[in-house]
Amino acid sequence: MNSVRGRVRGGQVELDSALPEGTEVVVQLADSQAPFDLDDAQLDELEARMVEADRGDVEPAAAVLERLRRGR
Repeated sequence: MNSVRGRVRGGQVELDSALPEGTEVVVQLADSQAPFDLDDAQLDELEARMVEADRGDVEPAAAVLERLRRGR
């Protein structure tokens, strides 16, 4: 799984890089009440955890997000 950043403009998502036609995407919105930005290492960890979750090997989201907010 890869992450791509972008912004909504005119009601459309504009990505910072091109994706092949027909690529399936999932859009995760930043929580306006608790904004945070992830560096590349944190994005990699989030993606790895999502793969684990797809397998059913999960950790509570609150614990993962708190660790990411603390920077580890």
